[in-house]
Amino acid sequence: MKLRHWINWQLSILVLVSIVFLYPQWQALWQMRNASSDEGKNLPSCLKVSDFYSVHLTTFFLPAALDDDSSRREKVMIYNQYCDRVPGTGKVIFTIDLMEQDARDKSVALSLSRYSPQGQLAPVKALPASPHPRGVMTLDVPVMERGKYLLKVAFGEARTKDDIIEMPIIVGE
Repeated sequence: MKLRHWINWQLSILVLVSIVFLYPQWQALWQMRNASSDEGKNLPSCLKVSDFYSVHLTTFFLPAALDDDSSRREKVMIYNQYCDRVPGTGKVIFTIDLMEQDARDKSVALSLSRYSPQGQLAPVKALPASPHPRGVMTLDVPVMERGKYLLKVAFGEARTKDDIIEMPIIVGE
């Protein structure tokens, strides 16, 4: 009985000491994370899934006003990261990370379409289906109109809805 009481007391002290020493570090990291995160950056919603596949979307955006004669290195340094909401028109690079290893061996297609005011989809740009052994796909496209878009990742022959991941993209709204 005394041994059990002594062990409980030791565990209580260990937990208390851990909290006292680790809490300030945890709090500082949490504050740094919150201070550095902007609205629209890669939030957990950037993970998109179907029943069989999952992808992670990162959208890089360069406003049209900054797309001038700057050097390529300067342009790369001023791209901002977003998820599925792009703040305005300009150059957009959609980067898709294929999360499953077996998806990297399959042919995967990537396409961007724009919704017209009547709700019709019009193709903007597409990458043909091909394997992506490194697990990364990118679609570089100038987006010159605000509105609603649809980014679609199609796995294999995309015979079923489970073989397609559709991601609504909002530009400038």
